[in-house]
Amino acid sequence: MNLLKYKRTIVGVTILAALLILSFLYPVSGPKDYSKVMFIYNDEGTLIARAPFPPSLDHPFGVDRNGQDILLMMISGAKYTLIMAFGVTLLRVILGGIIGIVLSLRLRRILPAVKDFLLVFQLVPPIVLILPLVSLSMTNQDFIYSFLLYQMILLVIVGIPAVMTVTTDIIEKLKGETFIQSSYLMGAGHFHVLKTQLKPFIKSYGLLIGLQHFINSLGLMMFLGAFRVYIGGYSMEKVLGLDVPNSYTKEWAGLIGQNFGEFTRAPWIVLAPLFSYFFIILIINMIKKELEIGLDPNIAGISLKKKTAKEKTREVKNRPTSSDFTLQRHHT
Repeated sequence: MNLLKYKRTIVGVTILAALLILSFLYPVSGPKDYSKVMFIYNDEGTLIARAPFPPSLDHPFGVDRNGQDILLMMISGAKYTLIMAFGVTLLRVILGGIIGIVLSLRLRRILPAVKDFLLVFQLVPPIVLILPLVSLSMTNQDFIYSFLLYQMILLVIVGIPAVMTVTTDIIEKLKGETFIQSSYLMGAGHFHVLKTQLKPFIKSYGLLIGLQHFINSLGLMMFLGAFRVYIGGYSMEKVLGLDVPNSYTKEWAGLIGQNFGEFTRAPWIVLAPLFSYFFIILIINMIKKELEIGLDPNIAGISLKKKTAKEKTREVKNRPTSSDFTLQRHHT
């Protein structure tokens, strides 16, 4: 695969990599208090303003109610947003993909029952499943990484069923292709078919599924932030004037959630991380669309678009009940 022809992908990955590097370097050179400034005085020493302050040359994104520079907080918290989303996506694709491949190739007899069971989890919004488990009050900063790991595990678990379902659909339809069936008729085993013929498709589809779940992970993290459940837990310091928990890691979804009530009073506090969050999603979506065109893995007529609840229910009703090894080609 010639990566140089994917110019938008290169630009997008470069932006994300630069942001990630800048965020990791922040603890070394950035102020720990995020250039905190609570009051502004005139030359006579008279108080003329107090935080929050709107965007200015000194503070391009403005200052929040706690006197902290919003841009600096976003730079510091970017690594938690990106690494959490990337880690969740990677584990979902690997674990869900492996389980899906095993079900399609080795445990095909129980595949219909497994799909029926997983359908329940796909119909219920992930936020409903994860919110009761992840909404633990975490203010002990000594265990920040343990709490991040706990949150990552929960985010991975709720996404595995979707990856498993898509993977089994892909394998089942690819197995219906003539060149795959010819290999089986010539005596090839599952491992040989997987290694020599299915592997290129799995790599292409896996990349696209991963990008889609990266976006899904960011969306789920934003929903958690809206419920004031922050990646990395709470800070000991609350948001002044709002009496809401303050994000300890300054992860972007947390910054959006804790300042959601500022839309009418100091909109720059929430709009800066909100627009930046959408910008990251747009970059990932841009990469995904370019790779979909360039990789063109849809040879078998497989759609990666998310199915509606009606389509999922109809699929269960129309699913063959036979558990033999007969491979049928699906036509749409």
